Amino acid sequence: MTDQAKKIRNGRAARGILGRRGGRLATVTAVGAAAAVLAVTPAFAKGSADLSVSPGTVKVGQTVHIKGQGDSDALQYGMFCAQQRVGTKGAWHTVKCGPIVDAGSGEAKVDMKVKATHRGVLQFRGALYGVDGPRGGHPYLDRTTDTRTVHVK
Repeated sequence: MTDQAKKIRNGRAARGILGRRGGRLATVTAVGAAAAVLAVTPAFAKGSADLSVSPGTVKVGQTVHIKGQGDSDALQYGMFCAQQRVGTKGAWHTVKCGPIVDAGSGEAKVDMKVKATHRGVLQFRGALYGVDGPRGGHPYLDRTTDTRTVHVK
């Protein structure tokens, strides 16, 4: 075998071994770095929001009871609002908001009744807002609940 052939063969073999070892080293390093980042990264804010609507079917003129609550670690002051829309598409309109609460003292709540005035579908959802202070200020949306549907006959 010529010297050039030996160099090529040895070079390829060496690159193959280093390539595999280098790949393993890179993988181990990446996993270690990811674990370190996860260990020092703060957790995301935790919270929840829930809305209940009853009954699911009403006649025109009857009332629908809406009750909801929510909280979030990301908020210092919170306010929970019930929103409504007629039909299944369109803009949401705020019907009523509960009082502003200090997030450390409890959940923001709303409890209300709405009269069904037209046949069709009414949809409701809850919205948890953060506000600037105990007396209000600029509201910013933190989270919303799933949509609850009421059929009006």
